[in-house]
Amino acid sequence: MSTIDVITLYHGTIYDFAEIDVRRGKPFKDFGQGFYAAQSRESAANMALRNRDIELRRLNRRGITREVTPWLYTFELDNRKLESLNVKEFGSADKEWVQFVVLNRMNGTSQHDYDIVIGATANDVTSRTAQLYMAGEYGDVDSDDAVEFFLRRIQPERLPRQFFFGTQRAANLLVLKGRCVVE
Repeated sequence: MSTIDVITLYHGTIYDFAEIDVRRGKPFKDFGQGFYAAQSRESAANMALRNRDIELRRLNRRGITREVTPWLYTFELDNRKLESLNVKEFGSADKEWVQFVVLNRMNGTSQHDYDIVIGATANDVTSRTAQLYMAGEYGDVDSDDAVEFFLRRIQPERLPRQFFFGTQRAANLLVLKGRCVVE
C-alpha cells in the first residue's frame, strides 16, 4: 500500500447517489461486482462521459429522449484504516493480474474474498483485446505466450489505477468530499 496516509479517489457515473451500495455494482468487471474508484480524476470523468453516451444511445434506440447527467464524485480514503481489511494490490499488470481479471470477467461475480483490490484498469482500450484473449485467440488462456501477447497489446504501463471495494465495510471507509457534473 501507499505510504501516503490519505489518498483522493474519483468515481465517474451517471447515477446520483447519497450512499455507496456495493451490491449495485455491475457484474463481469475486472475485480468483480462492487464499487470502483480511480486515482485519476481524468479517468473517472471520462468514465462518466462514456456511460452517459452509452445510456443516451440505449434510450435513443427505445425512442426515449431525456437528459443523462455525468457525475464525478470525489472521495478520500485513509490508508491507515485498511489494516483490518483483506487487501490485494497488484503492483503491475502482469500474469497474476491477467488471470485475476479474466476470472472475474468470465464469472460475473467476485471470484475472491478481498475487501479491496487495487490495480490497473482493463478499460475500454483493452476490452476487445481482453475478449480475444479470453476466447483463446492468442493461444491457450493462461499460457505464458498468450499472457505475454495480451500484455504487450494492452500496454499495461499506460493503464490507469483503480480501487475496487467488494464489501460494504470497505466502501464505508470512503469519505465523500464532493461531487460535480462533468462538462
